[in-house]
Amino acid sequence: MRKTRLFVALSLLAIAFTAAAVLSGCGTKGTDPNDTTQGRPQSVTAYEAGQFTKPAADKWQSNNWMIQTRSADPDGVSKDGKSKIWEVYYFTPTPESGNQMFVIYNRGNVWPNAPSDSKGSDKGLDTYRQNKPPDFRVDSGEAYQVASQNGGGDFIDGHPDARANMTLRCKADYDAIGEKTPSSKYQWIWDVSFKEPKVGADELHVLVDGMTGDFISKDTNSTTPGQ
Repeated sequence: MRKTRLFVALSLLAIAFTAAAVLSGCGTKGTDPNDTTQGRPQSVTAYEAGQFTKPAADKWQSNNWMIQTRSADPDGVSKDGKSKIWEVYYFTPTPESGNQMFVIYNRGNVWPNAPSDSKGSDKGLDTYRQNKPPDFRVDSGEAYQVASQNGGGDFIDGHPDARANMTLRCKADYDAIGEKTPSSKYQWIWDVSFKEPKVGADELHVLVDGMTGDFISKDTNSTTPGQ
């Protein structure tokens, strides 16, 4: 009787191990070996894009900081401030040349680009070096909502095909090329643009403080800063 019970117990244990092995295999079956996203999501906010691209910037130069980020998805940014494509620009104060690099976040992939010289020649380089910005506090989701409440929502109501895109720039990024900001107090400025995807279409730009989330201004048919 004891031998029979032992045999049954061992049989049940073997079945359990087999089931576990099958279930484990089901978890990995179908995984694309060519997937390079490492589990990163397809669509992210600007802050998340910065977190995912920073390791590539650190590999390039250990001493670096973000100076600009912009959405680059032709389909635009969703209402929660997420985009499938972001371009995140980093600056390093160490070298005289090749001191800026942008890293693309594209549907979970991270693609660093070749370094280039900063804008504004020598004066621009000194401006970036001397004006390291604080960390921005307002993510793209909050900035989108502020822009929507201050003209963006009405614009979309009147232009159903309009798409939104977003650019966040630090003060030094303006100063390096002598471009004026609405006020010297702003450390980071969000430019949320709304436009229909056709030539000659109206375009609305809503500026939002990247540190407080306060509405700054809005303008129609203006040129996107930094373009």
